[in-house]
Amino acid sequence: MLEKQNKTINENGEPSIYWFRNELNSTEHLTVHANVLKIRNYLLRQHSVLDRVKNAFAFKGKQFIPATIILQSMKTVLNFHVAYLVGSNPSYTGNPHAVEVFSKIYKRGLYTKTDWEILYNLMTYGNAYEYVYKDIDGKIKSKVFRNTDAYPIYDSNNQYRYFVEYWKDNNEKEHYTIYYPTHVDTYIGTDLIDSSINLTGLPIHYAAMERDVYDNYGYALPNDLIPIMDKIENLISKIDDAVTTLSLNPIGVIQGQKVTENDCINSNVAGAILNVDEGQDFKWANSEMDYEMIKYELDQLYQQFNMCACIPSSIIGQSNIANVSENTTSLIFQMTENKGKQNINSLLEGFYKRWDAMRKLLVEPLTDEEYETLNCTFNFTRPIDRVNDIENMVKQFSIGALSKRTFIEQSPYVSDLSQEISRLEAEGNSIYSAEEAEEPQAEERQAEDNE
Repeated sequence: MLEKQNKTINENGEPSIYWFRNELNSTEHLTVHANVLKIRNYLLRQHSVLDRVKNAFAFKGKQFIPATIILQSMKTVLNFHVAYLVGSNPSYTGNPHAVEVFSKIYKRGLYTKTDWEILYNLMTYGNAYEYVYKDIDGKIKSKVFRNTDAYPIYDSNNQYRYFVEYWKDNNEKEHYTIYYPTHVDTYIGTDLIDSSINLTGLPIHYAAMERDVYDNYGYALPNDLIPIMDKIENLISKIDDAVTTLSLNPIGVIQGQKVTENDCINSNVAGAILNVDEGQDFKWANSEMDYEMIKYELDQLYQQFNMCACIPSSIIGQSNIANVSENTTSLIFQMTENKGKQNINSLLEGFYKRWDAMRKLLVEPLTDEEYETLNCTFNFTRPIDRVNDIENMVKQFSIGALSKRTFIEQSPYVSDLSQEISRLEAEGNSIYSAEEAEEPQAEERQAEDNE
């Protein structure tokens, strides 16, 4: 027993690779990752409707394989929510110097792609994981972990202590990258192959606001949508079978003398005539489907799907919204916007941690006053009348209720604030008044006098 305990603690008094291997097999992590694998497999077209293939049967002397119609509406829903929130780059606001510094980091580190990956994972699995680091070229970047490989470890008080990235290669060798608060260890099996200093702390854990069984993890949207899609796919597949077997391939019934195989006509022949003896009768045995009942059930299923997915029905072709007013469009997108606001809260919580990590890697650090002004605004990708917004801002600006800088920050046509300000100044159109431009110089002169 003592020997086993010693194995779980390394020479620095920290949990060892043996402790982490046991932790990854705990009920909590097995449950969370089972759900991740279920969703991932679903997105890889492993749907329950495929089980219908097992029910193949003989029909008209041949094997009949039931239809298995797979719909990919889930991917459309996920991509729609991601594009709705980060399709148009967020606008970063705050101290001009701080905004300029972070804008350069975002541009060089391709954070537009990073934000998309994070929100996609957050929408798909309810959780996303990001690690901020500096590459060999000195660029600040982020690694987004696959949810199948990510294991955040919390203690009994729900305090975030460690993070493990675990995966197997093609040779079934186990790979562990263990993130401690101060360093990162890499193992193949139980052999330590690398250790490095951790400059930015533990990977950031983004979690959806709606919590799962375990409080530290977010609840995944597909968990609500998969059962509905399974029912829709099963129903449509059965309708396809009904059309194929009952409508397109009706069974001929002759009353009277038995028809032998020699009397049958090739199914590829069109316009053939069958003569029957006197007293005999021939008719087609087919079933008429109740169109209204089928349509009603499908409409109800799609309605529930759209409500759970928080998307307008028009997105997946369930209705037509041509020639509607902007107010009507706003109402149609209300559920989507509410879902987007939830995602904003989850993203901002992670973004603040990201900015803290980035600040640690800066060559020229920002002052507390500069850094604490940093914030961002998300630009929803929604069909809106931008002319109205611009006109309203012009009216506010004309009466002195809006500054030039705020005008530029809120403009839907400006994605890079610092770049736009630089271009205006290069053209001789400074956004600052003469008095405002003199203030920094006066402060510098005052500081020199004090010295």
